[in-house]
Amino acid sequence: MASGATTASGATTAGSNCAAKITVSRAFKITALAFALLIFWSHWNSTLRLGAQTVSISIDTSPAGRQQVIDGFGTCLSGTEASQTTWWTNLYYGDLQASLLRMDLTPNFKSPYSNNNYNSPGYGNPGPDGNYARTYTNAATYTNLFNGSQAQIAVMGPNIDSNIAYFNFTASGSGQQVAGLTAQLGKSLVTNLGDFKLFASLWSPMPWVKLTDGNTYQSGGADLPTNGTPFPFIWLGNFAGGSLDISGTPQPQFDDSALGGTGPTSALTQFARSIAAYLRGFQNTYGVSFYAISIQNELDFDEYYNSCFYPLATNYVAALIAVRAELNQYPDLANIKIMGPEDVLGGDAYGMWQYGSGSTTAAKNLQFLQAVGANPAASNAEAYFCIHGYDSDGVSAAAATPTQWLWWVNGWSASPDPGIPANVAGFSNYGKKSWMTETSGENPAWLYPTNGFPGSGAWSLALRIQQALTSGRESAWAYWQMTDGSPVGSETLTDSSSLQNSPKYVAAKHFFKYIRPNSICVNATVSGDSTLTAAAFLHVTNGTMTVVLINQTNTPVQALVNSPAQPVGITSWQTFTSSNGSYWQTSTTGITNGQATVNVPGYGIVTLYGMAPPRLAASLTPGRQLNLAWPPSANGFQLQSAPNLDSPWTPVAAGQITVNGLSNGLVNATVVVTNAPMFFRLALAQP
Repeated sequence: MASGATTASGATTAGSNCAAKITVSRAFKITALAFALLIFWSHWNSTLRLGAQTVSISIDTSPAGRQQVIDGFGTCLSGTEASQTTWWTNLYYGDLQASLLRMDLTPNFKSPYSNNNYNSPGYGNPGPDGNYARTYTNAATYTNLFNGSQAQIAVMGPNIDSNIAYFNFTASGSGQQVAGLTAQLGKSLVTNLGDFKLFASLWSPMPWVKLTDGNTYQSGGADLPTNGTPFPFIWLGNFAGGSLDISGTPQPQFDDSALGGTGPTSALTQFARSIAAYLRGFQNTYGVSFYAISIQNELDFDEYYNSCFYPLATNYVAALIAVRAELNQYPDLANIKIMGPEDVLGGDAYGMWQYGSGSTTAAKNLQFLQAVGANPAASNAEAYFCIHGYDSDGVSAAAATPTQWLWWVNGWSASPDPGIPANVAGFSNYGKKSWMTETSGENPAWLYPTNGFPGSGAWSLALRIQQALTSGRESAWAYWQMTDGSPVGSETLTDSSSLQNSPKYVAAKHFFKYIRPNSICVNATVSGDSTLTAAAFLHVTNGTMTVVLINQTNTPVQALVNSPAQPVGITSWQTFTSSNGSYWQTSTTGITNGQATVNVPGYGIVTLYGMAPPRLAASLTPGRQLNLAWPPSANGFQLQSAPNLDSPWTPVAAGQITVNGLSNGLVNATVVVTNAPMFFRLALAQP
C-alpha cells in the first residue's frame, strides 16, 4: 500500500488524527481512519558544478493537458529463463513492475504435421539439392515429396475444439509453455501490478496457407538458405516468408467434409479457424486470456525465420476482417482485441507510406491505416493500432526532432517527398490508441558511442521511451526481450549476472516501475532549456504523479519542478537518479511553497514519484460483509484495526481478510467483522 490515506466516505482528511464514522447497521458501526504519512529515504547529496543551468517545469493536469491513458510496459519472451528462474520473475514483476507480456502466436503443431521438423533440412545437414531450406509455392506443392518424406496439412474443420487437438501447447521449454507459465504468474500478481495484459503477435501463419510472393532470400550465411531461394520455404522448422493467400478460393487441400464441414475451404478460412483454435487452446491450457493480438508481426518483410509478407494494404484488410469474424463467433474469444498493422516505424517518409511501385509495391504504416479506416468492417475489426519503434531521428542529437513519431501521430498535409501523396492522416485522426510493441538495438553501455552524442546506448533508450510516450502518444511500450540466455546485448535489457544493475534495465526501470497502468500522460512544459526534457503521468485512482526528466547534455541541470494541481496533498517527491556509473540512487526531494529543486546529472535521468494520501473506502455488502478498498499504489502499508481510537492498533490477521483482486482500479478485500464497533486504517508497516 502507499503513503497517505482517506476516510471510508471518500473525503480527504485534514490530519493524521482525523476519523469519520460510517454507520452500517444498528448492531455495529465501522469507522475508517485517515492516516497520512510521509516516507523519507536517506538524503541524496549531489554537488553541481558552478554555473549549472536552472530551468523550470510546469505540469498541466487540467482536461486540456491530458493526453493518452497508459496501459503498461513490458517485453517479449525469449528462451526459458522466464519460466525456470525466480530471479527473472522477481525482476520482471517485482522490481520492474512490468504489467504487459508479449508472446509469439506462431502455431506449434503435433506430429505428424511437424514430423522431421516440418520436413526441413537440419543444421549441417542440407537437403538433396544442397539447400538448407525446403521450398514450395502453395498448398498443393507444400506436400511434395522431399528427401523421401511428405509434409502433411492439418485441415481446420468447423469444430474449433477439434482443431485445438492439432496444436502442442505444453512441450517442455517451448515458447508456448514459457509464455503460459509466465502469464499465469502475471495474472496472479494483478493486485500488486494494478493490471496485467497478455498480448501476442503472429510471426507466421501455418505454412500451407501461404503463396510465393516473388521475393528471394539473399543474405547468405552458414547453414542458412542458399542465396536466391524463393519465398516461402521451411528452414529448420521456421515458416519463412511468402504471402497469405487471401483469394477466398476453395482448395481441395482444405476439404473439411470429413471433419463435419461442407467440402473444400479457402486458405483464408483455414487461417482464421487456426487462429481461433490456437487462442482458445492456449487460454484453456493456462487459464489466462489474451487482451489483444496482432495478426502479423512486421508484415513488410520476408525473413528466413517465421514471417509473412503483406505487399498491399488490401491483403491485410481481408485477413483482418476474416479473423475478427471468426473470433466473434465464440464468447471466450470475442473480447480479444485485434491491433495492427505492427509495421516498423519508417526511416523516412517512404517508410511511413510505401516502398517501391507496381509489382514491387510494399505498403507501409500510414497506408495500412488509411485502408483500414476506409473499410467499415476493417475499421470495426481493428480495435487500435500498434507499431515497432526502431526510429532514431529523435536521438541523433540533443533536442533533435522525432519526426517519425510526429508523422505517425499526425500524418502530414503537404507531401514530404516526391511520389508521396499529400493530406495523409496519422493514427490520432482515427480516434484509436496506439501501442509501441517492439524495439531494440542499443549498446549495453550507459553512454555509446563514447565520443559525440550518445544516441545508441542505454541512456538513449530512456530518451526513446520518453519520445514514444510524449511525441508518439503511445499508450503502451514493450521492449524486444528482457533476457535471452546470453550476456546482455543490443536486443536485451539485462542478463543473469547483471540483473537490476544493467544500464539498459535501469533506463527502462525509470519508466516501467512508477508509471502504473491507467496513468494519464499529461503535458509537461520545460522553460529555460530545450535539452532537458520532461514527461509527466497522473494516476487519478492511485492519487500519484510520476515525472521523468532526461538531461540531453553532459552538463548538470538544476530543475525547479512546480507542483501540479493534481493530485492534491503531495508534500515530497521520492527521487530516483541515474547517470553514467551511478544507477538508481534513491532520495527524497522536499516541496516548499509548491516547488521542488531537482538536480539532473549530465546525460542523466531522474524519476520523481509523488503520492497523495491514499483513500481507504468501506461498504457493506448485501450479505452483511464488510468490503474495504484502497489504491494499488499503497505498497508498504498494512491494514490495521482497533475497537476504538484510544486502543492500540493491530494488523488485521490473514484469516480475517480475503483479497478479492481489483475492482474499478482499487484493491478490493472482504473483512470478517463482529457486531462490535471497529475502526480500520492504512498504516505504514514497521520493519
